Amino acid sequence: MEAPASRDVGAIRITQAGLLIAAVGALMVVFGALGMVGLVMTVVGAVLAARTGIGHTWYTWVAVGAALEVIARLAAESAETLGGWLAVIASIIILCAVALGFPTADRAR
Repeated sequence: MEAPASRDVGAIRITQAGLLIAAVGALMVVFGALGMVGLVMTVVGAVLAARTGIGHTWYTWVAVGAALEVIARLAAESAETLGGWLAVIASIIILCAVALGFPTADRAR
């Protein structure tokens, strides 16, 4: 019998990698180090984390934060201050969701 996806070690590793990629991307956006690369990393990490479906609640917040960072990038084209604040808020959402929802092998959500 096959183990459910929430207990599959491979699915947990993919989710962990996606969350770490999203967190590093969020930090890159906030600190202005290669902002577009950070934005892409955030979106890719959110997609990787969401694919396994392990942590529905927290990973929804990671996805919301990634979407908000994309909106912030678009808003920064016309209103730099608004875009910057949106990016900071989105990054805080992502980092909190990653920290609170990070799965471990013995505690998969």
